[in-house]
Amino acid sequence: MSALAWGVGCAVAVVGFALVMARWRSLETNAARAERASRPAALRDAELVYLEKLFRISTPVGLVAKLDRAYRLPSGLLVLVEFKTRWSNQPCLSDVIQLSAQRMAVMGQTGQSVASHGYVMVKAPTRRALPIAHLVELRTREQVVALVRRREEILAGHGVLPRKSSSLKTCDACAFRADCDSGNK
Repeated sequence: MSALAWGVGCAVAVVGFALVMARWRSLETNAARAERASRPAALRDAELVYLEKLFRISTPVGLVAKLDRAYRLPSGLLVLVEFKTRWSNQPCLSDVIQLSAQRMAVMGQTGQSVASHGYVMVKAPTRRALPIAHLVELRTREQVVALVRRREEILAGHGVLPRKSSSLKTCDACAFRADCDSGNK
């Protein structure tokens, strides 16, 4: 192989590598831009710090919570965001409870401050639908602990009975439906 052919081959390889890197940076930039655009307006200047991350605590109650996203505001406060796909464009009580448990788990595991509010991003199950942000106030630590303990009492069969939900859809999918249908309300 001549020196000229070798030099041309190296030049082509360098140019090809540069083009691949430029394309990769472009895709990365587009993905970052899309992620930033999907945020609630109040979080546009926040830093994404956790994405699909699992947190665990064992006290005061055992909790395992996988959060969708957490953003750090310039003040250092974390704000949690939960994504949901459904036709009903509104947050549910279960979303608030889920975010509240996530908040408790993140604070317990990391010691970081987490806002007492969060966002539920609801997207209709169609391709072109964009998520809509809903600001929600989270439950307190005491309220989450009480919910966990109530659940444990129900599961242990210690005389605490499940209550019917105000949502028929929730009742249809509930593991305790037979108890409610047999007269326990």
